[in-house]
Amino acid sequence: MANDLELLIRLLPWLVANNGASLAEIAKQFEISEKHALELMGQLVVTGPSQAGGGLVDIDFEDAESIFVSDAKALDRPVKLSEFEAASLLGGLHYLEQFPTLVDSEVVSALIQKIQRALPNIDSPINVVAAPIDEDVRNVVVEAIASGLSIEIKYAAVTKDDLSTRIVDPASTYSQDDFTYLKAWCRSSEAWRSFRLDRILEAKLGTEPVNIPADSEPEEAKREYLAAIELDKAYYGQLDQVDIVSFKEYMWHAVEVELKVYSRDWLVSMILASGGRVKAVRPPDLIQALVERANGWE
Repeated sequence: MANDLELLIRLLPWLVANNGASLAEIAKQFEISEKHALELMGQLVVTGPSQAGGGLVDIDFEDAESIFVSDAKALDRPVKLSEFEAASLLGGLHYLEQFPTLVDSEVVSALIQKIQRALPNIDSPINVVAAPIDEDVRNVVVEAIASGLSIEIKYAAVTKDDLSTRIVDPASTYSQDDFTYLKAWCRSSEAWRSFRLDRILEAKLGTEPVNIPADSEPEEAKREYLAAIELDKAYYGQLDQVDIVSFKEYMWHAVEVELKVYSRDWLVSMILASGGRVKAVRPPDLIQALVERANGWE
């Protein structure tokens, strides 16, 4: 299946050529779910040559049966990058390349090579370093998760002088706030821990299979709080921690979105932090919680 970057590049030209297509047709064309298609279009409407007024792609979501691109900002055609634009793009791709849990590193590397060949000075590569991860450590972690084996790690909690050696049972890796973490059961602490990969100085693949107590796995949070909000279409891309149930667009380019979130408190915080770009529609307890939180600031 194609990655999101490739889908976004292909999606806008297809929408322009098939104006009025339904959400179901879009999902079928790109072999993705309707929810995924909606999320991609949410990213497209915050894309454009300028963040100023009128500088973003304009897609009309009248309903799920007829979706129109009213202004593609010429992004449906091949773009010629200036040296500065190409260099900026290279910097972003080099940064993404360091987070294999977020993107396909091979795809990003291929893009870097293509752009690098198009630059006049290919002898001046750009390097962007986030939190460097030892390649041997990364390989051991990947192999351990795939094979279901434990790992012995030497871990620097805060500094390289604060070292500990632990046996851990790896479960998965994830990225957050520019860092990649290993989620694992720590046998020393007898609890779940998240270890930053850049702080793992050494990792040795064990011979024992992972041994995680059956009743120790924390319950995964579920998005169960159902609500409806109204927001400016340009703010739609901020809805990255929700499950979208339905949506409809008003004449004034506002969108009403019915969604599910992990908690009402998180949604209250998001609405108040939006500076008026997001408004609560329902349920009544959401509106009441907003009023109480806002009154508490006085």
